[in-house]
Amino acid sequence: MIWWILLLAIVVILSYLSDVGLLPFIHELRVPYLNASLLSLLILLCTLGVLGRMLYKVKKGKTEILARRIMELEKALKKKE
Repeated sequence: MIWWILLLAIVVILSYLSDVGLLPFIHELRVPYLNASLLSLLILLCTLGVLGRMLYKVKKGKTEILARRIMELEKALKKKE
């Protein structure tokens, strides 16, 4: 997850420097069919990667919580028998 954030930060910094005018060659790069700058597309992809990773971790966390609860209930049931 930290790598996605670092990559996103680097792309955002490059995008800012391009908009300010320090990196004019990057500002001229365009994605053919989308008519968007390359950095905008990279920011979008990195953001989607971070969002996907977060959703996966949330789902995995809920599964772990449910598995732990099942184990607790099974232990309680064995004690009552």
